[in-house]
Amino acid sequence: MQRVVVITGAAGGIGRDLVRAFLAANDRVMAFDLREDALESLRNEAGSDALTTTNLDVTDGAAVAEAFQAVASRLGPPGVLVNVAGTNLVKDFLAMTEWDQILTLNLKGTFLCCQGVLPHMLKQGYGRIINFSSIFGIRGQARQAAYSASKAAVIGLTRSLAAEFATKGITVNAIAPVATLTARVRALPKAFLDEQLSRIPMGRFGTTEDVAQSVLFLASPGGAFYTGQTFSPNGGDVMP
Repeated sequence: MQRVVVITGAAGGIGRDLVRAFLAANDRVMAFDLREDALESLRNEAGSDALTTTNLDVTDGAAVAEAFQAVASRLGPPGVLVNVAGTNLVKDFLAMTEWDQILTLNLKGTFLCCQGVLPHMLKQGYGRIINFSSIFGIRGQARQAAYSASKAAVIGLTRSLAAEFATKGITVNAIAPVATLTARVRALPKAFLDEQLSRIPMGRFGTTEDVAQSVLFLASPGGAFYTGQTFSPNGGDVMP
């Protein structure tokens, strides 16, 4: 059955690989991103009639609700939501003034998109929600207080929603990757990246393909009995 898959932050490094992966699985994909130029690049790259894109600010509650209603009307009820949209910042805690900005995008954006999609999933009695956390939301990270806090909160939100909707045919899980080699991560200070790499027993960073395969599993029939879980493709960085 061809599902309707919604991906936020779809024009970024991880988002792009997720779009490719779901298109390859014969799903219809709605790609949300704030950057219209990046969405245009994504459309040109994908070259697929199964991909639709929409410019969306996931922190705007009214716009999010309207966007999910448009998805349902245009493509059909969304069966999968992958909340990738987010931002990061490496900065000394005592100098940080961006707390609200980071929490709003990473946590409120995820909350609003879950709220936007769930009425449509409830109507069809089926849904797969995958929220993006981070390894730093599990173990914390110096000089990333706002990011670590927001990603830990995403795990809490995921568990709460999983418990609330477990009998409705809807699963809610989180992905908490180790540092993944996107363009944004590659641009981080070398000393920071070297320290992160030293923590990973496998001796390499994650790839967008590693992350995409974890998401595909949770969205597949094989992931049907998993809910409220945090999957962490991390090469052994954390072994809970």
